[in-house]
Amino acid sequence: MLTVNKLIPQGRGLAAVLLKRASSVELDWDTRQKSRFDATDSQGRALGVFLPRGSVVRGGDVLVAEDGSLVRVLAAPQS
Repeated sequence: MLTVNKLIPQGRGLAAVLLKRASSVELDWDTRQKSRFDATDSQGRALGVFLPRGSVVRGGDVLVAEDGSLVRVLAAPQS
């Protein structure tokens, strides 16, 4: 399991080419409002997300894994 403990809001400061190469993870609102959760990215890697308490992940944010890889967050459509 790959550990994620850093969040870059809306990918600010990152080059567009890095964001295009990054894997993605689609999360619903119930998951995005938690600071600790497990997920699987588009490459099939298991992610363990451990963010500071009170953190909210939004669509367009970028998570940074312990190995330096980037994971774009996509907000899942909800009714």
